[in-house]
Amino acid sequence: MEEKFSYSKTLKTDPQNSFLNLQQLLFITSKQLTKFFYYTRVTPHQVILLSLIFGVTASYLFVLPGKYYAIGGAVLLFYKNVLDKVDGSLARAKGLDSRRGRFYDSISDFIVTFTSFAAVSYNLYLIWGSYLAFVIGFAAMICSMLHCSYFIFYQVSFIRSTGKGTQNRLKETLTAEDIASQDKWTTFLQRIFQLIYGWQDWLFYKLDQIMIHKLTQHTQLTQNTQITQAWYQNKPFLTLASSLSIGTHIFLICIAALTGRYDYYIFVNLIFMNLLLILSVVYHYSSTINKLKTQNYR
Repeated sequence: MEEKFSYSKTLKTDPQNSFLNLQQLLFITSKQLTKFFYYTRVTPHQVILLSLIFGVTASYLFVLPGKYYAIGGAVLLFYKNVLDKVDGSLARAKGLDSRRGRFYDSISDFIVTFTSFAAVSYNLYLIWGSYLAFVIGFAAMICSMLHCSYFIFYQVSFIRSTGKGTQNRLKETLTAEDIASQDKWTTFLQRIFQLIYGWQDWLFYKLDQIMIHKLTQHTQLTQNTQITQAWYQNKPFLTLASSLSIGTHIFLICIAALTGRYDYYIFVNLIFMNLLLILSVVYHYSSTINKLKTQNYR
């Protein structure tokens, strides 16, 4: 008898150890799609492929003239983001989550990110009539990747701090154990992942270590467990940081395509979203200090 679909199995964290992820507001019908695919032979890898096709096709439609192409592209890109949620949920529901799937997903996301911003840059070029549009578009792509990597770093840190397993690591350094235990294709994908995201993981790992050191000095606490728990399980901060995920950028690009104002999106990306990133860093540090002080006063 086929096992009944369990929504709780699709979750990255246990309900009692979770935070308000604002991206959930954008995952319309993801639960229903996950349940639908669960009772089929569709695999998480096939969902990733469908997500990739949606994203690349949307990018192509964005460069075609006409509002109907823009509408079609916006719908496809939006549901690319939904499928991005479905593949992981389906993998957990079916017990098929794997290191290879983790790399497939991230590399697929990069391909769609690249093609989406190529389309954004092309439309900026049509508006401005200058090749500077491609430089600015590339800068916006790098910023969007940094925003997303920042949130994922602390989301993974939160999951690990609660004791739940995950295929994600904070740093995807290729180890001798990886080479010995993985098949060659998974190892190859891990190397590709490192080229794309390794520098971002390193950057936020270093920033994280600096902030932890400053917390230790500021609070003068010797209990490292108390500091790390307050730091990595700061749920209000995680809710704020969740707005920096790639889903937000995808939604804004969809709005830009529908309105034809890609220049507005670039402004939001380069100015507002970067200010939000800085605010998140500052809030994370200050709110953790206040939490530690409150705990010590008890």
